Amino acid sequence: MKESEKKVFEPMPEESAEAQTQSPEVSESEARRDMLYGLLWCLGGLAFSFISYYLTEAGGRFVVATGAIVWGAVQAFKGLIAYLRVKRSLGDNDACKRAIALAVGATVAIAGLSYASWRMVHADEVCIVEEEQNYDCPELGLRMTIPAGFSELEATAEEETETTYASYRTFVSNATLAISVEGAAGNMSEEVATAEDIDVYLAEEAEKYFDGGIIERGFVTINGVRMMKHVGTCTQNPEWMSAMYDAVHKGSLITICYHSNGGTPSQEADAFVSERVVFY
Repeated sequence: MKESEKKVFEPMPEESAEAQTQSPEVSESEARRDMLYGLLWCLGGLAFSFISYYLTEAGGRFVVATGAIVWGAVQAFKGLIAYLRVKRSLGDNDACKRAIALAVGATVAIAGLSYASWRMVHADEVCIVEEEQNYDCPELGLRMTIPAGFSELEATAEEETETTYASYRTFVSNATLAISVEGAAGNMSEEVATAEDIDVYLAEEAEKYFDGGIIERGFVTINGVRMMKHVGTCTQNPEWMSAMYDAVHKGSLITICYHSNGGTPSQEADAFVSERVVFY
């Protein structure tokens, strides 16, 4: 009696080897594709957000491509994990180290761009100083005291050149007020003693500045200094009303601006200048 033969299926060695070789290659290709597409989506979203912000007018709306940035980051991370698994299964530890190093570098770069984008979007946010600040400019003979509740005082100075006078500027603000002082040292001739001596020039300059309209014009004397005062608005920021004082002091033309968001600053501005600004 013949023993029944039992057939056992055994794959061809070449086929098995080919399958083992092709499977990691296919997985690696997909992982590379996920990483590449993910990075492109992430960087593209950041680039689109930057462009949208820069093309938007002041106070307008812009678009932050959060979906593209987040989806791209997730897709790239998913591809990286798959790539590392393939390389570990093949024992290629060097490739794993290189991939991790590149991933860390890309993450740092994207994080830097994201932080720059955040800073750009929040650039208008003001850090308020909870203490009184003082500004003293001997070149203009002017001293100003800023009460608590304003941004940190920004003071700049430009040295005299062959064609320009030395200039000095300072600025503070909060959500409802902005105050600035600007002056050029010694740019007035000896014939010009007060703002009234150049009233035509000052009126013309005020017309250019207050392109939204002037509602008050005249002369005031504050702390012994004769000033030409204008109150009006600018079309660029129509919600802000501004009071501007032009004074000639020690041969220098000095301009003090008091900007109020949503208010009429005439009397408030007079009080601020009389109480907070000293000419010496």
